[in-house]
Amino acid sequence: MSKVGSANIITQPRHYEIHNSFVLMGNERFLHEYKFEERSCGCSSIYYTTITDTRLLSRTETTGCCDCCSQADHLDASIFLRDIVEIRETIQTSTRCCCCCSFCAKCCRRCSPSSSSIQIRGTFGSQIVHILKEDMPDLQVEMPAAIANHKLVTHH
Repeated sequence: MSKVGSANIITQPRHYEIHNSFVLMGNERFLHEYKFEERSCGCSSIYYTTITDTRLLSRTETTGCCDCCSQADHLDASIFLRDIVEIRETIQTSTRCCCCCSFCAKCCRRCSPSSSSIQIRGTFGSQIVHILKEDMPDLQVEMPAAIANHKLVTHH
């Protein structure tokens, strides 16, 4: 059974442009946001990952062929750092390119940069976080530190 007490909100969250339906809560501090855009065969996905001192917020936006045929759909997730128990890293070393999109009958010439992804697991199940390969060192420091600070430090 959970014991949830009322907490005094001593600071209001600042306005950050967070790409997620879940907004910052009172006393929650924004740490960093990462963006990764993937294009393959005329379709695109954009991944936003936001780390706060309490949660990991992620958004996946997918569009249709060459961004010309449909509106972007999105999937938002909010994971409490205290619920994360394992982090795994994978790296894709090749760059994928797409020359033509037969559905829209035009050439796109869009390439996806090298990417890295992190799989996080916990009581919520499993979640894949996609980021640029260049952002991986920062994320490897920030995410475990935020998780450790949240789990090891008592919040009053």
